[in-house]
Amino acid sequence: MGLQGSLDSPEHTIVQDDSTTPKHAEEFHIISPNASPLRRAFVLVIVCLALFIDSFNTGGMIIGLNDIARDLNKDPDSVQWVLTAFNLTFGSFLLLSGRMTDLYHPKPIFITGFFIVGIFGLIAGFMHNIIAIIILRAVQGIGASMTIPSAISMLTSAYTDPESRGIALTFFASAGTLGICLGFVLGGVIVKFASWRWVFWAIASASIPTALVSIWLIPVDTLKVPKSNKKMDFPGVFIMTSAIILLIFALSDAPKIGWVTARVLTPLILSILMICVFFWWQTKLSDDHALIPVDMWWIKNFLILILVSLGNQAYFIGPVVLYSVFWPVAYEWSPLTIGLHFLPAGIISGIICIFLPRFFLRLPPKLCLVGGQLIAGLLVIFFVFADTREKYWSLVFPGFVLVTAASSVVYLVSNVSVITSVPIDKIGVGSAVFNAAQQVGSAVNVAILTTLFVESEKKRPLPGYDSVSSAMWWIVAVGSAEAIGCLVFFKPRKNSLEGAGAPEAEEEKEREERA
Repeated sequence: MGLQGSLDSPEHTIVQDDSTTPKHAEEFHIISPNASPLRRAFVLVIVCLALFIDSFNTGGMIIGLNDIARDLNKDPDSVQWVLTAFNLTFGSFLLLSGRMTDLYHPKPIFITGFFIVGIFGLIAGFMHNIIAIIILRAVQGIGASMTIPSAISMLTSAYTDPESRGIALTFFASAGTLGICLGFVLGGVIVKFASWRWVFWAIASASIPTALVSIWLIPVDTLKVPKSNKKMDFPGVFIMTSAIILLIFALSDAPKIGWVTARVLTPLILSILMICVFFWWQTKLSDDHALIPVDMWWIKNFLILILVSLGNQAYFIGPVVLYSVFWPVAYEWSPLTIGLHFLPAGIISGIICIFLPRFFLRLPPKLCLVGGQLIAGLLVIFFVFADTREKYWSLVFPGFVLVTAASSVVYLVSNVSVITSVPIDKIGVGSAVFNAAQQVGSAVNVAILTTLFVESEKKRPLPGYDSVSSAMWWIVAVGSAEAIGCLVFFKPRKNSLEGAGAPEAEEEKEREERA
């Protein structure tokens, strides 16, 4: 399947296996591989911008939450739903969007999603009612979920040879990392010199014109839908979407009102039961009908890469969430000052994701995943002991640089590996599962970190640092556990280009073993 790790050496090239291409691959051409380099470059730029904006929507909004609470005279806990609503619907509707992308043409899905993000962001910037803003943010999340699987589908169709596809996918993956990191910095600048409303308007200013231009400039072949009985699994969509909504809702409320409460336990238990029912239901359907075909979980390394996606957000989001609460109280820093102190993370992420992706993709993916997670997890210990303002440069700064560098490599390698390992006619669902895992993982990690922070803060209130250091140990644990998991369970594959028929034989052997 293409979980090899070098663009240049035969042993490690991340490519799309021939075994994952349907027999009638031409029926899946969405963007002509014969399109001009300029048109294909435009596709790359536009899909990277989409992921950047979706990620910026999270990072930029985190910085503006305190100002929203103050301007609207609302409790910070209620204002937190401005962030949660977007993440909730974004994560919940990814699977539906991914399946729609695999069944229908991705271009209208992508453009519609981009318009939704922009138009409803524009409207949200004028609202003075917190409930209206939360609802508009939830709709924005649905639009954002439509842009990701469709973007990946168009990208993999535009770039068909293994090397160019690998490079294109690394640039796409890097856009997400840059969006979340630069969102903190640019969000701080916008909030400081304009207002939190301009975070919404900046997103709209980028999204709406780009969506309009995309109507004419994204090249499209006539989509020939394969003559099969593929259809939407509406029961599966309803069950899984509801389960993710309930899960993120429960995890968002748990740190504030307590885990052992009816308001948390009821949706939490229901979501777990619904997830179990969903996977049982998928076993009753054929691959053409299932929302997540059962065979996808048997693709080598697919499951472990999804688990990596669940945990990797802890390195990005964890320190940002904790310091966004601690620094304003302990050091009286403004949003701009906070954003500037997050700048090292954005700079190092940009260097790795823009200038060094080919270097890291020349390495075996197992080495990148195990080493990256181990480094990122263990070096969070720098943050554990950064208990004074003076230790920013000696501990926090090198921590941001090294932890962000290692986790960026993990994100790039795992994202590209997932996309290149699934069959080309299931890329929409594969990318949706990966990104949904990110959203759920982010909610889980933030819930646990916030709970640890709150419980410790009750004993030693801010401006003491004990609550921050106690929560940081969770990230150390996540990194160590995921590094061990990849070391044990990640299995490198043979090169798919070593001979015609070899990948197919290997896949057939795996299917026989499962049977």
